[in-house]
Amino acid sequence: MTPPKYGFAQYKGVMSASSKLAKQNDNEGALRLLDDAIAVAIRENESQWVLTLSHHAAVISNFLGDLSRVKHYYEQSLALNPENPRALSGLADVAKEQGELELAKEYAARCYKALMEGDDFLKKGRLEMLLKKWPEVSQP
Repeated sequence: MTPPKYGFAQYKGVMSASSKLAKQNDNEGALRLLDDAIAVAIRENESQWVLTLSHHAAVISNFLGDLSRVKHYYEQSLALNPENPRALSGLADVAKEQGELELAKEYAARCYKALMEGDDFLKKGRLEMLLKKWPEVSQP
């Protein structure tokens, strides 16, 4: 039997339902729901939804203090978009938190480069946040 296809409404529903579960302190349930939807999005080649759902799951995982999961979700995002500024910034934070300062700086530098070369509509705000944490990345 072929699994049902998801559409915009289903993915949006997963986002809403996972947020609701997280607000009810059922973060594990929220992450299970997201993991299932991410698997569907991967199977259906819905790259944008893989990115969106992975980033949402990373935020919930960060709230839990589960850095290995945060790292997993951001790496999942980078597998589809290797220079995604949100994922690179998230990985820089994780690496710094885990004491891997050189790796954190590499991620931050990649994030800076991706933001400078990209057309992210939140570019200005993201650059400000990045440079507060990593001012050295703007130096040649």
